Amino acid sequence: MSQFEPFAMALRLSGVTISQSDLEVAIKQLASRWEQEDADSHYAQIDLPERNPVRSVLDFAEQSGPAIAAMLEDRRIGRAVLDIAFDYPEEGEAMSARLPAHMVAAIAAQGIDIEVSVYLTDVEEGDED
Repeated sequence: MSQFEPFAMALRLSGVTISQSDLEVAIKQLASRWEQEDADSHYAQIDLPERNPVRSVLDFAEQSGPAIAAMLEDRRIGRAVLDIAFDYPEEGEAMSARLPAHMVAAIAAQGIDIEVSVYLTDVEEGDED
């Protein structure tokens, strides 16, 4: 894989100490998951569209990044990770993915880590010999 083609992208926030509604207003995004972590904090997940992944990440960094950076700084959020998921075909021998530097820089500038997840998948019917 030489192009940036993830099948899913999600921002995972842990140690969230504000309410779900306050978080969603601050970052201008809806949480797709909201779970209690412990007595004082929550876990939140925000799904990013993968149709045009680079544009999606750049738009997210511009629109929501400064608010996330501020909440990381004052500890309303404990940790922010952008999880980028790629598939690895069962019959594959190797897998690589290029992360565009300007996209990585836009996310990193907001204090958000990047995690790459790779999932073993079945070969699609049209790809079988």
